[in-house]
Amino acid sequence: MSRETKIMIGVLVVVVAGMIGLFALANKSAPAPKGSKDILRATSHKEGSGPVTMVEFGDYECPACGAAFPNIQKLLQAYPGKITFYFRNFPLTSLHPDAMAGAEAAEAAALQGKFWQMHDKLYENQDQWSELADPTSQLTSYAQSLGLNTTQFQSDMSSNQVQQTIKQDMADGNALGIDATPTIYFDGKQFTGGYGYDALSKEVQSLLK
Repeated sequence: MSRETKIMIGVLVVVVAGMIGLFALANKSAPAPKGSKDILRATSHKEGSGPVTMVEFGDYECPACGAAFPNIQKLLQAYPGKITFYFRNFPLTSLHPDAMAGAEAAEAAALQGKFWQMHDKLYENQDQWSELADPTSQLTSYAQSLGLNTTQFQSDMSSNQVQQTIKQDMADGNALGIDATPTIYFDGKQFTGGYGYDALSKEVQSLLK
């Protein structure tokens, strides 16, 4: 084999290798955003079903979360079949002493298939239970009004399963750097436009386009 032939073969090898590398790079999936794995879990509570994913890290005693609640409800009603909404616990216990009890009540209700009913009731009656020194009795009365087994409900509030669910939500929130509630994500990206209805609706419209 002549020297010229060897050089040509070498050049061809380099060119082919380069083309393979570019092809692989073009077809490589883009890396997931930092912390995206912590935004959502397969076990996270879900309401609705649609192409836009909305995740709230919330605190049941938080006044801002209480103010956001009717706006989010209105949003889900305004865009039926367009939004998949998830709620995750992030009780700010240093600011809201009853926040953990609220999260426990919602997760205990979830074990009897009534998470969203308790979630809504906690926000709708936030001023009623969140100012109590011990809200357990009031929370149990909510469970009773929802048709839950109150004995099981009270036991589940302190159960390992409920505590682990809340701890996982909080750990994920901490990993994301969350330090306030409500913190909202749309399609994996933190939304910084507040929690007013107009701002939330504008974001959904933008994502649907």
